[in-house]
Amino acid sequence: MPTKLENKLLERIRKGDVDAFRELYSEYFQRLYLFAQKFVEPELAKDFVQDCFLELWKNRSKLQINNSFSAYLFTVVKNKCFKHFQKEKARLNVQDDLLLRLKQEELNFFMYSEKSILEFEINDRIRKTIDKLPPKCAEVFNESRFNGLQNKEIAEKLEMSVKTVEMHISKALKLFRDEFKDMSIFLFSLFFRKNQN
Repeated sequence: MPTKLENKLLERIRKGDVDAFRELYSEYFQRLYLFAQKFVEPELAKDFVQDCFLELWKNRSKLQINNSFSAYLFTVVKNKCFKHFQKEKARLNVQDDLLLRLKQEELNFFMYSEKSILEFEINDRIRKTIDKLPPKCAEVFNESRFNGLQNKEIAEKLEMSVKTVEMHISKALKLFRDEFKDMSIFLFSLFFRKNQN
């Protein structure tokens, strides 16, 4: 189900609130584009995502979202990729058709559950958040959370004190808490544990 914030945004969009629509566009365009680009050419991916938002705006008065905005939007873009694959089949040779089938299978596997959508979305947001960190802070955070090093090991590797390592990690986590305040702490912690294993 949509969150309370999503329901409020949805209600504003239904009423024709352009600012609410721009907010949704700004929040999801890049993620949807990166997703579509895994399966189709960049220009086509951009067209699919723009069409997705255009259709949403045109049909805003009767818009119904039973899951999350994320699930709804990713599913619309997924379906556009599928339709494209179906059209391409008619003009491709056997070898190209095999590659197309592989892309379809990958897309189907990737989109089959809300879990896949969530992981893709979190991955993208984590990369963007890390990019906002100062270089040394980002390096320490990566060593800690993704390479599994202890603070002492990081200090030795990067030639800094343990206290400095702790300071960098604390700074990074504060930014992550701010950037992911709309997400369940439980889901986010599960994702990080998965990446640390």
